[in-house]
Amino acid sequence: MTRGPRGPDSQARRYKRWGQTQDKVRIKEAIERDLVIHKIKTFPADFIHFSTSGEQVREVVRTKFSTTSSPEQLLQLPTRGKLLVPLDHLPQETVPAEMPPYLIIRLEHFLTDDQQAGLLARWDRFIASKPRHILKPDANRSTSEAFHLGVWEITANKPRLTLESRDQSPEAVEAMDNLLRFIKTYIAPKIATVFKEHAPIQWECILKANARVLRLLKHDLKLRPDLFMGGPFFAVAAKEAGSGIVHLDWNDDRAIYAFVFAVGDWEGGEFCAPQLGIKIPIRPGQVLVVLARVLAHFSAPVTSGRRVVFTCFTDRLLFRHGCPEVMVFSC
Repeated sequence: MTRGPRGPDSQARRYKRWGQTQDKVRIKEAIERDLVIHKIKTFPADFIHFSTSGEQVREVVRTKFSTTSSPEQLLQLPTRGKLLVPLDHLPQETVPAEMPPYLIIRLEHFLTDDQQAGLLARWDRFIASKPRHILKPDANRSTSEAFHLGVWEITANKPRLTLESRDQSPEAVEAMDNLLRFIKTYIAPKIATVFKEHAPIQWECILKANARVLRLLKHDLKLRPDLFMGGPFFAVAAKEAGSGIVHLDWNDDRAIYAFVFAVGDWEGGEFCAPQLGIKIPIRPGQVLVVLARVLAHFSAPVTSGRRVVFTCFTDRLLFRHGCPEVMVFSC
């Protein structure tokens, strides 16, 4: 007698059990083992007060950072090891008050081999369900399309499910929820730990944003619980390859991290930061934590293989409306 497919409740219980059996102490010891600290000389304030103009960003990079505007010109940081780009050594008056202690963090051993394989398999099933791209490609960052899944508040005054989460076939919705359930179970709790440890003030604010989202989207999230990640971020942008055009993540808040990880087997695709003159490899199992609204960035070309990139983020309006007291931070 063959078993039928697991139902959502059964899958959720299974994922939770698997997540609880991970050796978290061993993982923490591993990521602390090889620490790389890269100290920058000045805070990258070039785009702090910029309006949403991708062309202006590219023009500044072309002119002010002409010697560090392509992957070949950038210093590559080590491929392995926990990486920190701190801000606490810089003159206090040069760093905006709301900044967390680190501009960039890269963590090792964030995803096991089995988790990477599981995530890639669920991505493939999602793509096989033929989901619709509804948003237009963002020409300011890439010529390829990303899916934006979860909850956001962009250009609105209250949170909502993203169009690409809602307007899909039943088959695509089922595959999407399975993908997001996997992220929610295995990845979101680890990101929450990183968030709390490295940005405790912002973490307290984002918990208030969570409470607001649960209150306003109670009905929607009861029907689609896997669209709510339970704390550290609200939306996931996912795509093959990367974003090869230098850009800022305009919809992010400058005081809140984006979390980037990739699955597959590839070469290239480093995270490039012209303002800092560096590029950072993101290899399987690693996660990059970055202030993506502060730092102009792009991906180096993927020279071989396949790479699926997931960016977990919270948009600025959802964060600020959920925690109005942070409006004292300059915008």
